[in-house]
Amino acid sequence: MAGFSEIPAVEVPMSKWISDLGWTYRDNDFLKRYKRPLANPIIDEILIDKIAQINSISKADAARVLPILTQHFNNPNALEANELFLERLVKGVNVRIGEEDKTIRIIDFKKPWNNDFIVTRQYWVQGFELVKPDIALLINGIPIICVEAKQRAKSNSNYFKGIQDLSLYESKVPKLFISNFFGIAANGKFSKYGVLGASASYFFEWKDLSVESPENNPAIKNKVITTVQNADTGLLDMDIPAYEQMRRSVCSLLQPERILDMLQNFMVFERSPESGLVKKIARYQQYRAANKIVRRAEKGDFKQGVIWHTQGSGKSLTILFTSYKLRHHKNLGDPVVYIIVDRKDLREQIGDTFEESDFPNTFKPINAGQLKHKIKSQTSEVIITNIQKFRELDGVTDPRENVFVLIDEAHRTQYGDFHSELKAALPNAGRYAFTGTPIPKTIKEFGKISTTEVEKYLDRYSIQDAIDDGATREIIYTYGPTELQVDKDTLKKGWDELTESLEDDEKQEVQRRVRPWKTIIKKPERIAEIAKDITKDFREKVEPNGFKAQLVGIDKEACVLYYNELLKNGFDPSEVQVVFSKTAKESEERYKLFKDHYLNEGELKKVIKKFKKRITPEELRNGNNLKILIVCNMLLTGFDAPIEQTMYLDSPLKEHTLLQAIARTNRPYDDKVSGVSKNNGRIVDYIGIDLNKALSYDPTDVGTFKDEEALFKDFPKAIDKAMGHFDDITLQDTYECSIAIVRRLSEIDHTEFEKEFRAVYQLYEAISPSALLVPYRDQYRWLIAIYQVYLSEYKRLDFDAEFYAAKTRQLVNEATEILGFKGHLPEVKIDSSYIDVLNGSKLNPDDKAEKIIRDIETVIRQSEVANPIYVDFLKRLEEIIKQKQNKSKKIEDTLKDLEKLFTEVEETESLPEKMGFTDMGEFYFYQEMKNKFGESLEEETAKALAMKLGNIIREKRYVGWADSEREKKSIKNHIEFWLCSDEFESLELCDDDALVEQFLEHMVNQYKL
Repeated sequence: MAGFSEIPAVEVPMSKWISDLGWTYRDNDFLKRYKRPLANPIIDEILIDKIAQINSISKADAARVLPILTQHFNNPNALEANELFLERLVKGVNVRIGEEDKTIRIIDFKKPWNNDFIVTRQYWVQGFELVKPDIALLINGIPIICVEAKQRAKSNSNYFKGIQDLSLYESKVPKLFISNFFGIAANGKFSKYGVLGASASYFFEWKDLSVESPENNPAIKNKVITTVQNADTGLLDMDIPAYEQMRRSVCSLLQPERILDMLQNFMVFERSPESGLVKKIARYQQYRAANKIVRRAEKGDFKQGVIWHTQGSGKSLTILFTSYKLRHHKNLGDPVVYIIVDRKDLREQIGDTFEESDFPNTFKPINAGQLKHKIKSQTSEVIITNIQKFRELDGVTDPRENVFVLIDEAHRTQYGDFHSELKAALPNAGRYAFTGTPIPKTIKEFGKISTTEVEKYLDRYSIQDAIDDGATREIIYTYGPTELQVDKDTLKKGWDELTESLEDDEKQEVQRRVRPWKTIIKKPERIAEIAKDITKDFREKVEPNGFKAQLVGIDKEACVLYYNELLKNGFDPSEVQVVFSKTAKESEERYKLFKDHYLNEGELKKVIKKFKKRITPEELRNGNNLKILIVCNMLLTGFDAPIEQTMYLDSPLKEHTLLQAIARTNRPYDDKVSGVSKNNGRIVDYIGIDLNKALSYDPTDVGTFKDEEALFKDFPKAIDKAMGHFDDITLQDTYECSIAIVRRLSEIDHTEFEKEFRAVYQLYEAISPSALLVPYRDQYRWLIAIYQVYLSEYKRLDFDAEFYAAKTRQLVNEATEILGFKGHLPEVKIDSSYIDVLNGSKLNPDDKAEKIIRDIETVIRQSEVANPIYVDFLKRLEEIIKQKQNKSKKIEDTLKDLEKLFTEVEETESLPEKMGFTDMGEFYFYQEMKNKFGESLEEETAKALAMKLGNIIREKRYVGWADSEREKKSIKNHIEFWLCSDEFESLELCDDDALVEQFLEHMVNQYKL
C-alpha cells in the first residue's frame, strides 16, 4: 500500500509553483512572529502595515479600518457576510481621518505588486472546529484562497473529498469562509476551483494559459515559466506540457494579477426568489472573452467581434462581466454599454441577471421614446433594450466613440434592416456579437476585418469544450421507430415554412397555412403510436431517475392531440402541461380546442417553477407532479431547466433553432438528496431529421451527436478498462477471489478506478434498457461487486444500492447471489475486539497488516480534527508504512507494531483516564503540548499544567459563560498567567499567543454549559 501523505505529492509542488508566480512562501515558523490568534483568520499586523502603506496613513489610522472590515464576521448568514466582506475588500472602507472622510483601500488594484502576496501550508484557523487548509493564499494578510490537496492514488481520499472538505468551512470555521474568494481541490493529477459550498459539478479547471502583464510578471522575468506566442490571440501563453494538467491549471489561474482582476471584475452575488443568495465567479472562457473585448476596446483600431459560446456556457454572465469591466475601465471615459436583444423574454432574462446581481446604473427602456431620450442625453450607463426599438428613433444618434454594443443571440435579427438602424443610431460604437449558435451571416457581419481577411471568432467556446469541461452534458440523439417518421420528400416541401427565425406576427401567418405535410404529421393514428412509444420510453428511461422531458409538436393543435393521447396512455393531468402562446385572432373552433391550455403570464411562471423542481413527497403535497411539458415554439430557447433530460421531437427544426432546442437537455444536474446526477441529455426524434443537413455548420464548431447505438460502442471498451485491473483474477464466490480483489485494489490508482467505474455506470444508465447490454450484465454485476468491496475496505462506507440510479439499482437487487461474495471478507468492527476478530480470520500476516493500515487510516482521517492525539498517530502510522514498504522489519514484527498502534487508537477515549486526567479537556491541553514539542516535552510538567487549566475552567464556568466576552477575556488572562508562571517556566510557553488562543477556543468548545 502506498504512503498516503499528500504533502510531497501535491502540497509541496503546488506551493512551489505558486511561489514561482510571485507569491512569497512563508512557513508556519515565519508566520508565528505575527502572533495571530488562531480564531482570527487574518494576520492583522500585515494588513495594518499594507493599509498604511497603500493609503499613506498612519498605522493607528489603518488599525481603525479592521473592525469595519470584519464587522460581519459573526453574522449567522456566512454567505451574506462573505458578500459584504468582499465588497469592502474590493471597494474599500470609509473612515473619517482628522476632518476628512476617506475611502481607505484594502488592496492596491492599480499597482498590483504593491500588495503582499503570501502562500503558506497548513494554515490553522479555529472555529467551531480547528481547520487547517493544506495551502492558503493571503493578500495583505487576508486568506482569500484555500486549497485542499489530496493524493490521487491515496485510498479514502480523492478530488471529491477535497471539495467536500471545502464545503464544510461554512459550518466548521465561518470566519475563514467569510474571507474566502474561492477554493481549490487538487488530487495530484488536476486541480479545480469553485465557490465554497458548491457541488462538485460547479468546480472547474482553469484552461486559459495566457500570461498577465508579461513585462511585470516575476515568473517570466525570472524564467521560472517559459512562454509561447498564441497564434490566434498574439498573446503569450505559459508553455506547460499538456500532461502536467494540475500545474497548467494552478499556474494559469493563480497569477497574482489575474486573481486581483477576477476579485475586482469577475465575481457576482445573485439574488433570486427561487435560489436565494448565490455566489458566482467567472469561468475561464467568460474571463477570456470579456478581457478580449476590453483589450480591443482599449486599442480602438477594430471595434467588433463574434463571441461564440455554446448554449449552457453562461453567456448572460459573460455579458455582465464584460459590461462591468467596460464601465469601470479607467481609460474608456465612463462609457455607455448597450445590451441588445431581439425578444422581450430575453430582455427580461438579461435584465434579471443584472438586477439579481445588483448591477449599478442599469436601465431597461419600456418604449422607443425612452430609448430616444437616453441616446439624446448621451448617458453613461448600461441600457438593455430590444433591437426593434431602433426603428423608431427619427434620426437620433449618439456619435461618441466610447459606446459599446453587446448583442445577445446575434444569429437572429442582428443584421439587415434592424442592424442598419442600430448602426445609424450608434455610428461609432464598438459592436460585439454573442451567440450560442453561430451562422455564417453573423460571422460575415461582425467578424469581417477587411475585404481579404475574416476573423471568424474573437472568442470560441464550442459544444465539445463545454462537454469536456463538464459545463454541459453530452447529447445522445436517437430516432423513434422508422415507420413513424415522415416521408422525407413530403417533409421537405414544408421545411422552410416553419423553421426560419420568425417574429410573432410571422409565426401567426405560418400557423394559418395548413399544408398537406402538416396533416400527415398530425394523423391521429401516428400521434397515438408515438404517444405510446413516448409513454414507454419515459416510464422506463426518464422517470426512474427523477428527470423530466419536453415534447415538441409541429403546432398548437399537435400539442393538444399529444396531451390527449398521453392521458389515454395512463398519464395523470397533473403530470403533463401544454405550453403555447395565445393568438390575437383565432377562429371559434380553434379557440375551443386551445382555450383550456392557455396560460397567463403568472400561470406560466408557476408552471416553469414547478417543472424545474424534482418530484419529492413534499412537492407532491404542494401539488407539484409536473413531469412533461408539451410545446411547439415556446420554451425551446432561453429556457434552462437542468432537470430536463429528454426531448421528444416531432417538429422539423433546423440550424440554430434545432441546436438551441436540443440544448435544453444538456444542462448539468446533481440532486444532493438522492445523489442522482445527469450523465447526458437526450433527444428522441420522431420526425426523422437529417442532422447533417439540418445543422449546416462546420463540424469542428458543432461536433457530433451520438445515438444510442454509437454510445453502446463505447460500453465494451469502458467496462474492459475498468475490469482490466482484475483480468488475472478468477471471479467466483470464494475467499481467494475476495482477498485477491482487495490486494489488487491496494495496488491501483483509486481516483482512476473511481473514474473508470463512473464511466461504465453512466453509459449503462444512458443505454439501458437495451438488448445490446444483455451480454455484459454479469460483467457489470461483478464490477459493482468489486466497487462494493472498494467502498467498504478503502473508504469504510457501507454499500447502499440507493446511491445508484434506478437501472443499476434494479440490477443490484437482482444480483444478490453475486454481490454476496463480499461475505468472505472479515466483517470487523472497530472496537475492543477488533484485533481478536482479525486474528481469527483467514487473512495471512501481510493481508492482515494491510487491513489494519486501511482501518487505522480511516479512523485518523475521521477524527484528527476533533482530537490532536491523532496527529501523533498519523506520524507513527506513516513510519510503520515506510518500514513495511522497505521490508526493514519482518512482517510479523510490523504486524505487532500495527496491532499496538491500533490498540492505542481504539483506546483513545479511555486514554485520558489511564493517564490520570480528569476529563478529555485536560488530555487535549497535554496533547497539544505533546504535538508542539514531541519527545523533548517535559511530560510530567505538561500533565500538571493541563490539570491546572482543567481545574481553572471547571471552577469558573457557569451557564452562558462561553457567550460572555468579558468572561472569556478573564479566562484568557488566567491561561497566560499560568503559562508564564515559575511553576511551568521550564515548558517555555510564555508569550505563545497561538497556544493561548487554541486553549481558550478548546475551553469554549469542551467546557461550555
